[in-house]
Amino acid sequence: LRLPRVAVATATVFFHRFYAKHAFQEHDRFEVAMACLLLAGKTEESPKKLDFVIRECWKLRRRAQQQQQRQLGSSGGDSPGMAGASPTTASMSSLSGVDNVQIDPKSEEYVRLKERVLLLERVILHTIGFELSIDHPYKCLVDFVQAMNKKRLLEYSKPPTASSGKGQSQPPSKNAQNSQMVQELAQNAMNFANDSMQTSLCLQYTAREIATTCVYLSGKYSGIRPVGGRPWIELLDGIAVEDLTTISIQILELVQPRKGMDSEMAFKMIRKDLDDMGAGGDAGTGTGTPLGAPDAKRLKTN
Repeated sequence: LRLPRVAVATATVFFHRFYAKHAFQEHDRFEVAMACLLLAGKTEESPKKLDFVIRECWKLRRRAQQQQQRQLGSSGGDSPGMAGASPTTASMSSLSGVDNVQIDPKSEEYVRLKERVLLLERVILHTIGFELSIDHPYKCLVDFVQAMNKKRLLEYSKPPTASSGKGQSQPPSKNAQNSQMVQELAQNAMNFANDSMQTSLCLQYTAREIATTCVYLSGKYSGIRPVGGRPWIELLDGIAVEDLTTISIQILELVQPRKGMDSEMAFKMIRKDLDDMGAGGDAGTGTGTPLGAPDAKRLKTN
């Protein structure tokens, strides 16, 4: 669909908010996802035609089903992904051969799917209370990184080296090092923000709180620290240690298994730092939370 990052994030928030009030058994998640993408495209001024959204999403769904069918082989069982699916989705596997990933725009199946998506778009609007203005962490974290860089509040724990052309390594210039640090910090923070969209954090915390946590995780992951030996919590305005810990844990639980062994040490350091901050207490509230299971704020919705 080539939707911009913000439009995809908005569609994801719509999806989370919808299923915060509806059961997966009531509505097929594939159809809801299409309706969310259609609505988010309009909301973020990147509209896509309904026919185009249906065709592209259908192809992705068909490819996923084909892969599941190959994995099932001759077991004869239904795919786990089909459990609880609507008749519209369940009938995909019976259409014109396994290798076909296109949908016939003249078929009854296409007409029913089109009507269903349009209906779900209205259901989503009523579910979210027509609240279409969604704040995302991206702008907040970029502003946060730029503000800290302008005040020269950050530095590398171990300054990077660059090749001198003679096969020798030497530290890059201060400006080059600063530029690299800002770029690395912002990019990794963006990656963590993207990962957070796969969780329900957007229902539990504000975009600013998520952005602040993503910058913290990025700094720890990238080997960037506050100057003068200051603790990170002094730079993270507007967030309590408890919230920082809970958001960090949910993101780490998601990304750590797929980051591989190279990142294991970095994640261990992050968890230790969070544990130390929790044990020491929040300077703003005088309370501390040990690094363990996230608290009851997981149930909070904005």
